[in-house]
Formats: sequence, structure tokens, C-alpha cells
Amino acid sequence: MKLTKLILGFILLCILCSCSLSPKESGHPNQPTQVKLELLSNKADTAETFEKIIAKFEEQNPAIKIEQDAPPNMLKVLAMRFSTNTAPSLFTVYPTAPSMRNPINNGYIEDLTGDEILSNVRPEFLHFSQTQGRTYAVPYALEGYGIIYNAAIFRELHLNIPQTYNELLETSEKLKRNGITPFIFPDKDYSYVRKTSTVLLGLDEPDIIPYFEDVIAGKKHIHDSKQLINMAQKTLVLRKYGQRGSLGTSNEAAIREFADGKASMFFTGMWEVSSIQKANPAMDVQMFPFPAERMEDTKVAMQVGTAIGIPRNSKTIVESKKFLSFLASTEIAQLYSDETGNISVIKGVQHHVKENSGIAEYAMAGKYFRAADSPWTPSMQDDFGKSVQQLIAGSGMAPFLQKMEEVFYNTGN
Repeated sequence: MKLTKLILGFILLCILCSCSLSPKESGHPNQPTQVKLELLSNKADTAETFEKIIAKFEEQNPAIKIEQDAPPNMLKVLAMRFSTNTAPSLFTVYPTAPSMRNPINNGYIEDLTGDEILSNVRPEFLHFSQTQGRTYAVPYALEGYGIIYNAAIFRELHLNIPQTYNELLETSEKLKRNGITPFIFPDKDYSYVRKTSTVLLGLDEPDIIPYFEDVIAGKKHIHDSKQLINMAQKTLVLRKYGQRGSLGTSNEAAIREFADGKASMFFTGMWEVSSIQKANPAMDVQMFPFPAERMEDTKVAMQVGTAIGIPRNSKTIVESKKFLSFLASTEIAQLYSDETGNISVIKGVQHHVKENSGIAEYAMAGKYFRAADSPWTPSMQDDFGKSVQQLIAGSGMAPFLQKMEEVFYNTGN
């Protein structure tokens, strides 16, 4: 009888123990099911820093796992993922780019306007990153254009940072007299030509975007455009201070040559600082804004280069917003800025990276503008860059302006 009671008691104990654990949790009582998020990024250059941030987040939030993917042609991949209803949990975008229009119009992206996750973003940059007056991504960091320069050469020749366009030309003359090529231009890449030329357009003409909107709407013609003529003339003047055969120089080659000390200045995006430093870690490189004709008019061409969105009706929106709130904290944004050199738009973050501090100071002081091509379609951007290439090759002003008329006039319908 006692033996029977012992056996029954043992069986009952086994049943109670087995019932206390679900199949998913067997061996790990009270452990919640893990949620996986995919972060699709077009920022391969900052992927390592993002991995550090993700690791910190996962340490504090063990129930959430984030996998980062930064494929080539990420924006095309994202468009395909939207169209096949397989959108990632999180994705980086250029919030004011034309590539945002179709996903927003098709209802693919969550409208975050007024959401609490935006509370730590500096208000002026929140407005700067809006699309159609709404916020569809959390703005995180700025990227801008300016002139990267070899600081050692400037010190050796006792050169000051040019404060006006004429001073820039005078500095270029001094460099030439000392046997140094002032500029390196990767004009083989029409996307580079387009980006820097549209920077010149916006710097000289604050209302350049409304002007092109009128041309695209058929309200104005472009063949007599003083804005384009001024930009084209400056483009040609600057090439007099560049290397021979600039149209045969790719961006990769320009980075190598600059890193080898074959030129003193490189008019390009701030992200190329890290590329140059990888090629020559010992080189002292810094940046200054491309100067306007008057010192007081100098501003920096900027865009929100890092912003993160969420797909509409996402099943993991709660977890995604938790990560975005973590990302937008001052502490984490400071880490991102310090490691990548990007200019943070998060409240309380200080810019410590000396190489592009000259650019950051202008941005934080509100002295920035959006480049002329920011609302153009990709085909307009490409055609513009190729046309400026032809101008550099010697096609002449009249054919250039005629081509611009064909590319832009009354193409908005």
C-alpha cells in the first residue's frame, strides 16, 4: 500500500513538472518568445557602428533580435520588397528624396508625424526632413558637401581658409605657383559632377528649388537662366585648377591621388574623409564649406542622409519603435556621431570629429541649404550630370543650356 502511494505520488509530481513548461520554454521557464527585426540599410560605411548599437540594445532587450543587412543598390531592393509585401521591419531612407514619393503615395510607409519617438530630434531638422509636410522616418544624421583639404600643405604654405569665392581662386593660384595641383576632380563619374554642380546652384541662388519647380511646370524657360550660366562658368573656372584629364578620373582614383598628396583640395561629400583616411591614415585632412561670393552668404549644402522608417501596418511596430527610441537617445546618438563623423540631429549631441567640424559648425548654426537636385527625378539627375560632363569636355554654353531646356521644361505632367 505504501509502495503504491509512493508510485502514484511520483507520477503526479512528474505530471505537474511537465505541465509547468510549455514546449517552447522547456528548460527555460518564463523566457518570452524572441521577436526578430530586420534593418535594411543603405549605410554600409556605418554598419559596424550600427552593430555596436544593436548589441547594446539587445543586451537591454533580450526579447528582441535585430539583424542588419546593407546590400548594394539597397533602395532598389527596398522598392522591390515594398511591391512584394515583404518589407523589412526597419529601413534607412533619404527622407526628402524623390525615391520616397511612390512608397508614400502607395501607403507603404508608416506616418510618424507627432509620434513620441521624434521627441528628441531637434525641431529644425525634423522640419528639414519632412516629405509633403509629414514625417515618415526618424531623422538621425546629416551629411553635407564642402572642400576637403590637405592641412599639412596649407600650414606649410601659410594658407588661410578661403572665406569667399575669390579667395578660393587666389588660394588656388598660390598653390599652382608652388607646383601643387589645387583640386582633384573625379569627372569620370557623372553622379559626382551632378552633386557638386547642384551644390553651386543652390549656394548662389537660395530660391533655386522653386525656380526649377516653375521650369518643370512649364511656367519658366531655362535657355536664358542666369543661375545655370553662373554655375556653368564657375564649373569651368574651377577645372582650370584641377588635374589634367579630369574626365578620365574616377572617384576611387581621385581618393587615391588625393591621399597620395597629388592635390591639395577635393570638393566632395563629407563621407569621403573616411575613405581618404583609410587610404592614408597619416594624412591630416579637414574640411571647410565651399565659399559663396560674399562671406556672409556662405552656407553648406546638407541633407538628412540617415533616417529610419517603419512599414505601414507592421506586425512588429511596437518593437521597432522601441529600438528607434533607443537609437534617438542622446547617449547612443553621441556614440554614432563620434564613430562615424556624421552630424547628429539629436538633441544634446556634441560634434567632436575635428575633420569635418568646419561643416558641422555651419549646420548647427542654421547655415545650410538643400541642393538644387533634391526634388528632381533620378533621370533628371542623371541627365544633368551627363550634360555638365559634356560642358567640361568643351561642348559649349549654348548646347548645354538647350539640353537643360529639354531635360526640365514642362516635364511635370
